[in-house]
Amino acid sequence: MNDVSTLSDKICYPADLAERLDELTVERLARAIPKNTRDAYATATESFAVWCIEHDLPALPAPEVALTRYVSHLITLGRAPATISQHIGAIRTHHRRAGNHGQPNTGRASELLRGYRRDLAEDGIGQRQALPITPEALGQMVATLDLGTVRGRRDQLALVLGFLGMFRRSELVRLRAADVTVTAEGVTLLVRTSKTDHESRGRVVPIPPQTELSVEPVTLAERWVAQLGRDGHLLRRVTRGDELTGAPWSAESVNDLVRRTATKANLPSAEKYTAHSLRAGGLTTALRNGVPAGIAARHGGWDPESPVVARYARVADVWKDNAMRGVL
Repeated sequence: MNDVSTLSDKICYPADLAERLDELTVERLARAIPKNTRDAYATATESFAVWCIEHDLPALPAPEVALTRYVSHLITLGRAPATISQHIGAIRTHHRRAGNHGQPNTGRASELLRGYRRDLAEDGIGQRQALPITPEALGQMVATLDLGTVRGRRDQLALVLGFLGMFRRSELVRLRAADVTVTAEGVTLLVRTSKTDHESRGRVVPIPPQTELSVEPVTLAERWVAQLGRDGHLLRRVTRGDELTGAPWSAESVNDLVRRTATKANLPSAEKYTAHSLRAGGLTTALRNGVPAGIAARHGGWDPESPVVARYARVADVWKDNAMRGVL
């Protein structure tokens, strides 16, 4: 095993480098990686290390056979392909930080993963894709809320901004009251950092007014911020007594909100809706309305060449330009 040292949050570096790093630099290196990424990678690398010990194989640097057998082990356990892919990436990143660039070789492990995905597809267990929310469905979901309560008004704002801003749930819950600016043209929201914004340059998302009052973002955001003040998170936890707290809302709570309101609205296939359905629905709606893919992608913080955008463009086209429309 290479001579390595663990600095902070299980980030591993060559010992000679670790010895030359001061405490402040170590702390900044740890903060440079998002906490959720650190946690996920730590879980993956620890799992791999334990498995290697149990099978008398070196974990760092690990030979190709160790990674290949480990991936086979994860397949036997029935882990999701995305989880296995994350484990491979975490192990490679762990090796790179420890000075073992290009190790371990992932060729055979990747072949196993491709075969596993194919087997799942043939068995009818394909990649689950969140069902996009339509404007009509959004209105029906908002209609299930008790807008006479603080909780109902918060949930209304979350659904509307999530859809019209095409926000990831992590972006939505990180918004702060100070990130909201109401202008003559509409409302703008500052996304300070996101999953694909590795340099944390941020992006401003402009949302124009809408005709339907129940989903009108400018008025909703303006009233909500006036109640909150300019400090703290925009979306916060609400007590059982319907009192607003200063604690930020969780990303999983957005998932719960979408599932709950979709079910209460009796939407078809309600179980397939998730927080991502808001983001996917906003994108699909824009594409169906003829907005160029590049403009829609930038609004939601995607790379214009992202295969995700292309996939949802196909979803939009399959209904907009359906060969069987109006034939009977």
